[in-house]
Amino acid sequence: MAKKISRDNVSNMFNDIAPTYDRLNHILSLGTDRAWRRKAVRALRFNRNCTDITIADFATGTGDMAVLLAKKIHNSHIIGMDFSCGMLEVCSRKIQRKKLQDRITLKQENCQSTSLQDCSVDAVTCAFGIRNFENTNGGLQEMIRVLKPGGVAVILEFSTPRKGLIASLVKWYYMHIIPFMGRLIAGNRSAYTYLPATIYEFPCGQEFCSMMINAGFDKVQYKSLTFNIANLYIGYRAV
Repeated sequence: MAKKISRDNVSNMFNDIAPTYDRLNHILSLGTDRAWRRKAVRALRFNRNCTDITIADFATGTGDMAVLLAKKIHNSHIIGMDFSCGMLEVCSRKIQRKKLQDRITLKQENCQSTSLQDCSVDAVTCAFGIRNFENTNGGLQEMIRVLKPGGVAVILEFSTPRKGLIASLVKWYYMHIIPFMGRLIAGNRSAYTYLPATIYEFPCGQEFCSMMINAGFDKVQYKSLTFNIANLYIGYRAV
């Protein structure tokens, strides 16, 4: 079980691992995190004729999702938000390298209480961040608040197979290989012991769908990805 740590300590942890976060995640997921993000972007399904699309990327981290959104969805502006200044520094450099400064705006924000106006964005995305929110319900309600009527939220989050050989292999990988690689690459075993443990405590599948419905989302659905290692959740703000 993951030891509960304060919001400040979580922020410090992400600041510490930010410089190696991308490299380690791509290695540990064998590149599947890229494919999952592409599926999330495709799930948004904006009409090609849409103009001036605004997307809020909650817990943007090092900006992989924000960058992909800017590249794949034309006529869009992305607002990337995260509470970790270390993550945002890495994200900012990435945006500059890819010359996307005019397409992506970064904000250091608590994603459970943002500065965005009510009904101000067409879509919300969140990739592998919501399980680290101090208050998951608060984060979902904030997404509803900022979405325009009819707007869509697409949330990617890790899950865990619960039975069989795959479940045993995944648990062993999470609990032993990831902390080892975290120490080897990031020099921080404790962060990569804490993060996998949170996956097992986070509600997934239909349980998380129920949380989205209770927060006010409509037409909620989810899809399991890669042997149920991750889930893609989609919900809409009612018109």
